[in-house]
Amino acid sequence: FCARCAHRPRREASQPPRSAAMSSGFATPPGNVNCGGHFAANCGACTHGNGAAWCNGDCLWTGSLLGDGECKLSSPILGMPSLEPQDSLSSLYWWGLICLLSSLVMLVYACIYKRKVIAELEPIPSSMNITGDEIPVTACCKKPHTILYTCFCMPIVLGKNYWAASLMPFWPGCIFSFLLHCTPLYPLGACIRVVMAKKVHDSIGHSRSWARVAMSSLFCMPCDVGRESLEVDAEIGADITCCCQVEVSSRLMNDMGHARARMCGAS
Repeated sequence: FCARCAHRPRREASQPPRSAAMSSGFATPPGNVNCGGHFAANCGACTHGNGAAWCNGDCLWTGSLLGDGECKLSSPILGMPSLEPQDSLSSLYWWGLICLLSSLVMLVYACIYKRKVIAELEPIPSSMNITGDEIPVTACCKKPHTILYTCFCMPIVLGKNYWAASLMPFWPGCIFSFLLHCTPLYPLGACIRVVMAKKVHDSIGHSRSWARVAMSSLFCMPCDVGRESLEVDAEIGADITCCCQVEVSSRLMNDMGHARARMCGAS
């Protein structure tokens, strides 16, 4: 037996062990990852100190092949390391990537929105304006275009609302809203949103208590932003639909419509 062992080629330490994962294509056992020639509890346990040569299969070696690096779970997206729950750096990496991509998409769409929509509108007049009726918070559910704008482009909608209410220009409103509502600053953004929503209501001419504004802003923000957008659009006589389509009625016709609605409601 020893003589036979002496002539048997010995596997080098840098070569990963061959197993069912390589030869037979067996399914990876539950709770394990395929390291390319063996299984392990996670990608960090694949290498056994042997570096990149033992990091294959479901895993990807990050860093220098000859120097320091890490074996991480690979992703089908661009061959990048995927998120592992225990890896806080991976969490930060993916959050930063998603935030960057979403901000770029939002920026491009905001440029188009400003050129095609904001350029056609006028802010809510501070005087000689007949205020329209208040809209219930569930009204946006009947407006599919408002739902789409609110769900996918909330910073742009808020930028338009703040601009129309003369609280801030369109671009600062968009950037301010994106940083507060699309980042970990969301809890702070929700509180600041209460103050901004109250100012928009006051600009429109609707009397709402702080408690009412806080309840709708904190516990039903998308619906509240959609309702606010509909009220702002009604004040400036705009009908905004996807994608970046807008129809604007004259100020006189808009005020006459509000006056007629109030007279019919009073009667």
